Amino acid sequence: MISFTFQRVKLLFASALGLLLMTCQPVKKDDALFLNSYSQLKEWLVDPPSEYRSAPLWDWNDRISREGIAFQLQEFKKAGIGGVFVHPRPGLITEYLSEDWHQLFDFAVQKGEELGLLVWIYDENSYPSGFAGGHVPAEMPDSYLHGTGLSVEVQEVFNAADTDSFEVILKQTDVGFEDITDHFQIDIGEKGKYYLFKRTYPQTSYWYGGRTYVDLLYKGVTKKFMDITMEGYEKYNKGDFGVTVPGIFTDEPNLESAMGPGTVLRWTPDLWETFLARWGYDLKVHLPSLLYEVGDWKRIRHDYYELILEMFLDRWAKPWSKYCEKNGLAWTGHYWEHGWPEPTHGFDEAALYIWHQMPGIDMLGNELIGDGQGGQFGNTRAVRELLSAANQAGWKRTLSETYGGGGWEMDFRNFKRLVDWQGVLGVNFVNQHLSYYTLKGVRKFDYPPSFSYHEPWWNNYKKMGDYIGRISMAMSAG
Repeated sequence: MISFTFQRVKLLFASALGLLLMTCQPVKKDDALFLNSYSQLKEWLVDPPSEYRSAPLWDWNDRISREGIAFQLQEFKKAGIGGVFVHPRPGLITEYLSEDWHQLFDFAVQKGEELGLLVWIYDENSYPSGFAGGHVPAEMPDSYLHGTGLSVEVQEVFNAADTDSFEVILKQTDVGFEDITDHFQIDIGEKGKYYLFKRTYPQTSYWYGGRTYVDLLYKGVTKKFMDITMEGYEKYNKGDFGVTVPGIFTDEPNLESAMGPGTVLRWTPDLWETFLARWGYDLKVHLPSLLYEVGDWKRIRHDYYELILEMFLDRWAKPWSKYCEKNGLAWTGHYWEHGWPEPTHGFDEAALYIWHQMPGIDMLGNELIGDGQGGQFGNTRAVRELLSAANQAGWKRTLSETYGGGGWEMDFRNFKRLVDWQGVLGVNFVNQHLSYYTLKGVRKFDYPPSFSYHEPWWNNYKKMGDYIGRISMAMSAG
């Protein structure tokens, strides 16, 4: 497997060089491919630019200091790494998005500029992106209080108990379903088949700052999230956007985390009218078709999931994409591509990739799972889907968050194996998961390994850092 992959990489490397030498055309500055001559290529192979080198998720998981930032960035530079994604994570003591946070981030940017390292923004306090470490639900209760899903109860004798709390009440008839929500009283005690759909609500969790995740389908939530998240970065670092701060990483924003107990269908307050406007018929009287093979269930399911995807694109992906384009930033990160064909996480990751200037995936672990669907390392379908979407949109760079959860025992052979496998399939930017700021206490169990000075092999990592930079540069040029 290793030998075969290495041969493929060598062939693709040669192919990339051949294409480059055949074309030798001037390249636009905003293109990911900056090479335009053989001499430049030869020079860059010796020392690839930072843009092509790997950039780990730098796990800020303690009280952060300027001394710690300066020391660790110097260590990254010595190891052949090209930049970092500043990633707040459990164990963080410095208050997220505080003035102190932004001053420390700004110091990291200044130090990165001095060392020739890129410093990326990570848009959340841990993950999934969207709740801003609890600030969005705190400042915008409407982001979750309306409910985010529907549960279902089927009755064969209509019981009036608690009926007023249901969003939709349907009665099955010979020709379909009748919406009796507004006049259910006349059916009390009747026999038949009744479907009662009640709103469900997301649960609070310490993970969300003692609050809940939010409804990314609800109008205004994404803007609130962007405003809260980017205010401090704009204040301190807007002049660095597109230069030392190349872009923003978003991590697993999804529709499932907002679904509370008992949820069978994702819901948002304007679903009914939006569905009617999009498809021209009332979804409410067809809700059972989303759960059971009754009525024209294939069409109903298609229309429902297509609409949810369009709402997710319009209300989450497009606003972020436009913001990044306007500010000279590359929007990267990933969704939950491993849940396919389960539709409740992102519904269609490829459609979302189109709106990222640098679409990405994650391929964690160190066990090859070869079924091409579930799992991570070995999920060929997910990597090819990423490249296909990037090609359709005209994006030149594709990211993979990789290695996380592979364990402390991972070695250089495995590091190379994962890079080669993904490089052959279309990934040309490696984002290591993780580089720990500290290993104090239980932090050391947070999805190791760590790409940092804590590792016994760290003084030799530059060989791997250079290798990844060369492979990524070649695969970006082909």
